[in-house]
Amino acid sequence: MRRTVNFLFALSASAAILACDSASPPASPGGATLGEVKTLMDVTTGLDVTSGLTGTWNYAGQSFVVPESGSFTSIRFHWYTFQRVPAAFGTVTLLTQEYLGLPRDIGPSTPGFVARSERVSDGAYIFADNVSIAGGTKYWVYTDTQGAFAGSFDQDIYSGGDMYVTGFPSLPFRKAQASGRMVNGVFVPAPTGVFVDANFKLQARAN
Repeated sequence: MRRTVNFLFALSASAAILACDSASPPASPGGATLGEVKTLMDVTTGLDVTSGLTGTWNYAGQSFVVPESGSFTSIRFHWYTFQRVPAAFGTVTLLTQEYLGLPRDIGPSTPGFVARSERVSDGAYIFADNVSIAGGTKYWVYTDTQGAFAGSFDQDIYSGGDMYVTGFPSLPFRKAQASGRMVNGVFVPAPTGVFVDANFKLQARAN
């Protein structure tokens, strides 16, 4: 009798273990976990008032090429102020092509539309988790609101793209050309054919 009871108990325990195993979610291959959000680009050249670079109060745009390969999600983007403080105002729209229209007209129907930022957190634009960008691909971001941000004045500080600005809602975005400056009381004209850049940071998570 005792042997029969022990056998039935062992059988019940084995069934319980099998049931628990079948209810458990499958483990990720090799125990892999999602990567952390990392910095893909951080353009901070010239963030110093005495360097001759300047800030601006405009609708802002910037193009960039995503480095590395593969795809990235959990996208965060921000401009900088001269104090190296992250700056984000309004929302930004992410495109796969240049936009030279009015700030108010940019939206889901704009050619090349990818996504619009969902919110601002800690001075950065946050995109929905399912928005993806691809390594080696060129993108453009544009704001729908005017704000203060830093950028180069007469230097091309980022070779992968250019800044776009407009100071009035009734005027379209334009690629920002270099400006002239005063040096020791003498005006030095802008270098020919040079387009400038905003100071910005792009972060994302590799898939």
